[in-house]
Amino acid sequence: MKSTVFSLATALGAGSVLAAAPASHIDEVLVYPGGSQVTRLATVAAGARELVLSCLSARFDPDSLQIEAPAGVNLGPVQLETLPRERVPECAQSPLDEQVRKLEGQRDTLTAESSALDTGLGYLKALGAGEARATPATGIGATADTIRKTALEGLLRQAAIRRQLEDLDKQLAPLKAERDHVAAANPQWRSLRLRLSTVREAELKLSYRVTQAGWAPSYRALLDTATGALNLERLAQVSQQSGEDWKNVKLRLTTAQVAQKVGPGSPRPWQLDLATARVPAPAMSVAESVVVTGQRATLVSRATAEEAAGKLERFDLGVFEGSYATEFVLPLRVNVDSGTQRASLTLGSEKLQAKVLARVQPQSEAAAYLVADAAKPAGAWPRGAVQLVRDGALVGSTLFNIASGDERLELPFGRDDALRVLVEPEQRNAGNTGFISTRAEHRYGRAYVVENRHTAGTVTLQLIEAAPVSQHEDIKVQSQFSPAPTTQAWRKQAGLVMWEQPLAAGASQRFMADYVISAPKEAQVTGLPR
Repeated sequence: MKSTVFSLATALGAGSVLAAAPASHIDEVLVYPGGSQVTRLATVAAGARELVLSCLSARFDPDSLQIEAPAGVNLGPVQLETLPRERVPECAQSPLDEQVRKLEGQRDTLTAESSALDTGLGYLKALGAGEARATPATGIGATADTIRKTALEGLLRQAAIRRQLEDLDKQLAPLKAERDHVAAANPQWRSLRLRLSTVREAELKLSYRVTQAGWAPSYRALLDTATGALNLERLAQVSQQSGEDWKNVKLRLTTAQVAQKVGPGSPRPWQLDLATARVPAPAMSVAESVVVTGQRATLVSRATAEEAAGKLERFDLGVFEGSYATEFVLPLRVNVDSGTQRASLTLGSEKLQAKVLARVQPQSEAAAYLVADAAKPAGAWPRGAVQLVRDGALVGSTLFNIASGDERLELPFGRDDALRVLVEPEQRNAGNTGFISTRAEHRYGRAYVVENRHTAGTVTLQLIEAAPVSQHEDIKVQSQFSPAPTTQAWRKQAGLVMWEQPLAAGASQRFMADYVISAPKEAQVTGLPR
């Protein structure tokens, strides 16, 4: 394969929805978090001297354009020309235009039918008035009844047409707004002219980078609380405003990012010097400060207005921070149209076995929440939103960040209202120790009762208590717990006391924590409860 890379200093323009050129089509797209690499195939006939592609989007980066040809095809210079929309009306056709024209055609038909009914109803009125004067008295009743029935049918049909027209207007409004938005934001088309020489029919491969595209991960976690089965589904939200509709393309998604910084900066020597007295800057008068402030406000407001007035949707480049680069290849060809709509694609699923916990943190809330604890799945799982489904019911969503420092994967699955948590009033006492009273003591007693009101089954209860931790050698802490906790350093954090034990249906458990905190009498201890 021969490869020719053309770097052009042409300034990027905007584009619109692609009117597909007959000589080429988009075959494959590699989507990054903040851009895409588009591969277009074009067929040239035997003996061709030139390849001309018109009605291309002007949004691709011309410096990224690469053209590959098979052996036996010689490539010559390439010329790109960018034209305003009004100079190439033949390129203005798009799927949005087709939808708008179809709905407008239905609207025109209904409007014409309504006008015809108006004409018919007017004729019936005139006919009825004329027959009322000319028809004998014995025939007036039958004629009037016929006119009434015909007019009733016409009026009912007119009412139905009005409702249909209202529905069509509701469908047309967002389509026209989207079409006008795309046209305003993409005022140019681009054409490509390539000189070549070939003795046989050949297929050329053109690839270029587009920044107005990207994808973000999302997930769905389905938990079966009875068995602990946890199914993680990978999803991808793909959106692109490149000006080209991706029809029936091979789609690949990668977590790799195009970084602006690709290497370290130059090292600097460590230099020492004596500090010199700094001369203060001259004071700015009130009038000068007002002028500067006004200029700054003007620039900020102008930038904000420009950003809100027609800039396309920007894609978050930081959504994959901390994840390894992984590529996903969709097994089937897909369609992703250029526009503001996001396409949701399924990337597969992984089955895990989780331990279902009922976690209580009584100092923050007197409630129990279900948590699925499982080993982290292998591979790269970029950070994204996850929908949480418990026993077939959606309970909410949270952030899925498997790259965090936690050793295991923990996903919350909502509140367990069948577990009743009672927080008893805290017992406090303060006093002095020793005959001379050199130290002050503070005593705190806490107690919690958890009751399992489930009619059947045993839950694994996990209660977490924040115990005092001394940060100074003069502050002494004595702790006593009942029952004995499972650990006093939950998640390797000193002071996080955790009890974990089974709790049968209908059973209850009381947890107690007593603390004695002593410090020098004159010392002021921070962190004590008020």
